[in-house]
Amino acid sequence: MTLVANFFKKSLLLFLFFLGACSTDNEIHSISGQAFGTFYDIKFEKSQQNIEKINDEINNVFISINQCCSTYKNDSLVSFKRDNKNTDLFNEQIKNYFQEVINISIKANKAVEGFILFKNYDYFNAVAKGYAVDIVSSKLKELNIENFFINIGGEIRAEGMKNKNFWKIGIENPLPNRQSIFKPFKFKQNLSIATSGNYRNPGHIVGIEGNEIDKNVLSISVIDKKSTAYADALATGLFALGKVNLIKNNIVDNGIPALLIFKDNEEIQSFESKQWKELLQ
Repeated sequence: MTLVANFFKKSLLLFLFFLGACSTDNEIHSISGQAFGTFYDIKFEKSQQNIEKINDEINNVFISINQCCSTYKNDSLVSFKRDNKNTDLFNEQIKNYFQEVINISIKANKAVEGFILFKNYDYFNAVAKGYAVDIVSSKLKELNIENFFINIGGEIRAEGMKNKNFWKIGIENPLPNRQSIFKPFKFKQNLSIATSGNYRNPGHIVGIEGNEIDKNVLSISVIDKKSTAYADALATGLFALGKVNLIKNNIVDNGIPALLIFKDNEEIQSFESKQWKELLQ
């Protein structure tokens, strides 16, 4: 079953892959489509809820996040803020979503110096996909669905298990023209993971204070136990530091569960923090 709605126009990046059986699995439902200029795939255990009701709930989340956070919609709340327009016409839910994204940005800024979304609203939707994952996750749990895997453009939340097995993901190989798995991982608990990089859409992330990002920095993936949006913000902020050593030092100093993929003398290297290794296998 596919849902298609009018979401962000600009194509974003898909860095993470779901690994395992899909539509042929009798115990797992799958809903997929387009959102925020990319693709989404939501897998969940069979539920007593009507599948159309679940569809509607997910679609409504996407519409609300779009109305809140899309910098490509002139009538979104963030566009009104950017253009100094009156925002009284927006309902409380949209305003609450907006404030939560601001709060996530403030929290991320404490770990990544200079990453403040509301200083430049053009980057506000950097966290929108991750935040949408979190809201969809909450909706599924409200519907008493405990085992699910949500992937919106590579921002992921996995909870529970798939047919009594842990959910699996794979980090995409960041080399040009190499759409393959760089490394597979298995979730050991409920986790969120987000990845940022420029290798599929060069230049869509700029360095902090406008500094150019070192071409040797390929991608950064971050795990958070509770919030996909926070993982999304951290991944974007870390990547924007722009230098391999700066990113490594920030990860270590702040105890961030992260995987950095980079080039060293034209060889692909990776750095996994202690916290990352503890959460994935």
